[in-house]
Amino acid sequence: MDYNVLKSKEKKISNFFGQKIILSQPNISDNELLRFKELGFELHFLPKIEIFEDKKFFGWFDPPKNNFYALIKKGKLSSSSAHLSGKWVLVDARDKPARHYPWLAKEDLFVFLMKIFGINFYQKAKNFNKQQYQDDCLLNILKNNGFFSRYSLSWREINEVVKPEFANFLSVSKEKIRLPYFVEWNYLANFFYPQWGKTTTWEWFNDQLKTGECLAGGCQNLSVLGWDPPDFWSTILGFRFLIEI
Repeated sequence: MDYNVLKSKEKKISNFFGQKIILSQPNISDNELLRFKELGFELHFLPKIEIFEDKKFFGWFDPPKNNFYALIKKGKLSSSSAHLSGKWVLVDARDKPARHYPWLAKEDLFVFLMKIFGINFYQKAKNFNKQQYQDDCLLNILKNNGFFSRYSLSWREINEVVKPEFANFLSVSKEKIRLPYFVEWNYLANFFYPQWGKTTTWEWFNDQLKTGECLAGGCQNLSVLGWDPPDFWSTILGFRFLIEI
């Protein structure tokens, strides 16, 4: 990365946190960066900082709320969930689509009845085509696995079905691809992508409670937080990937 560009990023991030942040040179070539940009990914640095409940950062207008820190205090969520990693990452920067489908979830009676009568819910959900992430680079992978969009996938399906195929498509180790942690997503959304919190749809995060449930958020604001079992899915719960470099 050009020295002046690096220093410009360094200054903006330092201003956001109200403290001096030093950026390392990212380990990625210009050609690789261009390839990922064409796929909808943007390069960002996650400063090595712990996000305290009572710490106010200058540019962080909608930080994690009390329920996030309560999970950590109660021992339900690892304390590392409140830390940014100090790494460069490529983030799927496309907008989260607005809701165009009724809220249905795994436990709904309607879905249960469809199964009883032998109706494939996914094949009948044609309106999922209206609820797409912009220019979705995952669309072929999703369709090849019987999905119409990034919605109605469980946390487990994302990690065990979609992620390995996307890693193979990118020729990247699957260990480098993951969902963003909530604190990473919240930081990036506050700084760069406030529109991520302006729809009534949700996104999965990589955080997993010690009881097994996985975090999700992004509905109407940047700090809302919920959690569901890894096999749960809903018609308004989607996802995006992050790639460590």
